Amino acid sequence: QHSQVKSALFQLSLSPLFPAAPRIIVPQRSGTKFTITSFPCHVWGFYPRDIAITWLRDGRVRTESTYSPLQRNPDGTFNLTLTYTFTPMDWDRGSILTCRVSHSLGCWCRHGVSWDRR
Repeated sequence: QHSQVKSALFQLSLSPLFPAAPRIIVPQRSGTKFTITSFPCHVWGFYPRDIAITWLRDGRVRTESTYSPLQRNPDGTFNLTLTYTFTPMDWDRGSILTCRVSHSLGCWCRHGVSWDRR
């Protein structure tokens, strides 16, 4: 029974005292035509863990995305990255890529970048 109490105390200490809104970084990228290009959307510092991340290109949902494993921080918050990968063509120049994040705190956050071929 003593070990159960220690386990419960440890689990409680991993949860933050208050919900935390997600923070988002989408690095600006440039790519070369006909070359696979990846755009990561880094979302971190959020709690609780339930979150939805979506990539859009010119307002349309993209499915060519992969999630990193969910990471738990020492303070009990979480980090997650969704990476959108595609092969740019001439007609993609000037496309607007948007990472959309929805979290239980009511955060409908968006972070957009413009793709420019080099």
